[in-house]
This record gives sequence, structure tokens and C-alpha cells, in this order.
Amino acid sequence: MKEKPLAFVDIETTGLNFSHDRIIEIAVLILDGRKITEKYSSLVNPEISLPPEIEVLTGISPGKLLSAPRFFDISDRLKELLSGKIFVAHHARFDYGFIKHEFARLDIPFTAKTLCTVRLSRHLYPGYHSHSLDAIISRNGIRVKQRHRALGDARVILDLYRLMERTFTRTEMKKAVNTAMKRAYIPSNLTPDAIDDLPEHPGVYLFIGENGMPLYIGKSLNIRERVTSHFTEGTRNSREMKLSAQTLSIETEKTRGNCQR
Repeated sequence: MKEKPLAFVDIETTGLNFSHDRIIEIAVLILDGRKITEKYSSLVNPEISLPPEIEVLTGISPGKLLSAPRFFDISDRLKELLSGKIFVAHHARFDYGFIKHEFARLDIPFTAKTLCTVRLSRHLYPGYHSHSLDAIISRNGIRVKQRHRALGDARVILDLYRLMERTFTRTEMKKAVNTAMKRAYIPSNLTPDAIDDLPEHPGVYLFIGENGMPLYIGKSLNIRERVTSHFTEGTRNSREMKLSAQTLSIETEKTRGNCQR
């Protein structure tokens, strides 16, 4: 069975919150097998003011955005590009969340399977502390034409993926991709960031409930992996289900010695 093409996506936005911020630039690179079959990039008129710090970061001026198409104007083309593809991005939840929200504003349904290259990098390079795009560029000597511009960053993500394919066996790569694409169960009181920000080093973790009271204290060689397993077990085990429902936050503390799971 032929594998789905990959859509490498990057966006620039007016801010970090898709409920009131908007997209100002988007790029999509379609990789089908080993060939880039389509390349798309466009500025997007956000129809709101551009914060000065975003102009400094991206080099995109308000004047350029005034004459750019609105998301409505490019929505049909984007939907065509992304449909039937695996949505690949660095911190995929951010890019996917913004694009899905923009489609929702237009009452256009949009869903896609996502692959986050941050999670993929963590699985394949567990020895590195940082998996930010800047750290990856520096470590691997990846050339980037325009950092903090959608097409330049999308190309970096694609180059990273190709580097991984050259470095690891097909079996290793497939296992890492499948693991990275698994959606962990997240309790209703926690955000996805609360899970993604958990460290992968040995240490102690605390589930905090109402009034800041600890509900559970555990230790593990890999805090994120162990905490995630609690919530996965919570879909099958009544004790873990109750713990998941009552947890409002998670605190961690790194330890020097080896912890037992």
C-alpha cells in the first residue's frame, strides 16, 4: 500500500493564540516518496494589526500584508494541497491548530493526521537536550535562507526529515514516526503543553489537585514517558481514571541518581 504524501508546513502569525491571532504567512512543501511534487507559499492578510515585534522578527511589514490575499482567498488551494496528506510541522499542534481554526472561521471542515518533528527528533535523538529549530539547524549544519519566514522554515523541516531518513534505517524511522504520531490521552484539566513540556530525564513527579495538594508522587527514569502511561492506563483502570480527572497540574524535580520506574 502506497504511503501518504507528506505536507511540510510552516506558518508565521501575529501571535501565539489562535483564538485571536491570525496567520500572516504560510508555506507548504509536498513530499511524495523522495520527490517534492508541489511548493506553495503566500503572505496572508491577517485583517488585524501586525505587532511591531512580529515585524522585527519576520521582516514582514504591514504594507506587504495589506496587498496580500486573505485566508479566505487561498483556502480552496490550501485545502486541496493538504487533503490526503500527513501534516508535518515543528510543534505541529501550533501550525495545525492555527490552520484548522482559520478554516473553521470559514465553516470549512479540516482534519489531518499530524507528525510533529519535535516529537520525532526527541525519539530519534534522545541524547540532545534541545530540539528547537535553531538548535537542530546549528547541530546539523542545515542551511536556511530565511529564518522566521514560512518557506525557509518549511524547507528546514523537510531537510531535517531527509537527514533522519539517511541516518536511520527504514525500520527505525517507521517506528519513530508511528510513535511520534500516536496521540496520548490528555486529562481535561491539563493542556497538551503540560505534557509536551515534561522532561525526559530521571526524576520525581507530582500530580497536583485542588488547593495545591499532591495527589500522587512517583519517580521514573523518564518522567514524560511514565506520566503519559498513567493517563493511557486511565482509559482502562478506574483508579488511574480518577487520578487523571483530579489532576490540575504536574510538578517535576530532576534527580542525579537512577530512579526505578
